[in-house]
Amino acid sequence: MYRLILMLVLLSFLIIIGLISSFTNSDKSYDLKNSNIVYTSNGYIDNVENVRSLLSEKQFQNLIKDNEILKVETKLKDIKSLENIDIYFNDKNEIGIKLIDRTPIAYLKDSNSLIDINAKVFEKHQSKNDSLPVIKGNITELQIQKIINVISAFEKDKFFKNKLKEIWFNNDHLYVTIKNLDLDLNLGDQKKIENKLKMLKGFYVYQIKNLNKNIYKQLDLVYNNRLVAIKK
Repeated sequence: MYRLILMLVLLSFLIIIGLISSFTNSDKSYDLKNSNIVYTSNGYIDNVENVRSLLSEKQFQNLIKDNEILKVETKLKDIKSLENIDIYFNDKNEIGIKLIDRTPIAYLKDSNSLIDINAKVFEKHQSKNDSLPVIKGNITELQIQKIINVISAFEKDKFFKNKLKEIWFNNDHLYVTIKNLDLDLNLGDQKKIENKLKMLKGFYVYQIKNLNKNIYKQLDLVYNNRLVAIKK
């Protein structure tokens, strides 16, 4: 009987300790240390100041202290040029944040903005993006996906990587210009783009070797397995 009473007392004690612990943890305030913020930039965007400005806001700091993780994440998502946001607690029960920038693949000239491989458009903050292909004109969502397919094909091709200069639509035909080739390339559309690039390589090499004989104004790659050079 004594042992049973003792066990009940110990069990009651453990339950009380557990309740006190749970109340203590729910009331705990969290701080975000600078050492627990990991920011990864790809060189095209610099969100350091944007992140610092947000972290300095009193409202944001209160959300962290109150352990409102979902609201913290929502606030960070207001920075459209952030691609990945990872909020976690380390082994010291300290809150940490890992942030990764989006990687732009082109510059939208009309809106002065950038676009990534997932068709996410975000504001351009600086002029470090001059090496990116320029998308000209007012582009629809359907056209954007076609453009992304073309840009991806150029970047995957070792010969044409970093050579794409401009890209735009004219009468539903997709046009591009590439570096070191002073003429317009009419691709027609993004279909069979790999084959079109293979045909283009020979012409590109020939033109580079004959820079003083630039007599063409446009190159058509619209027709299947055929390249048509239009003279000036």
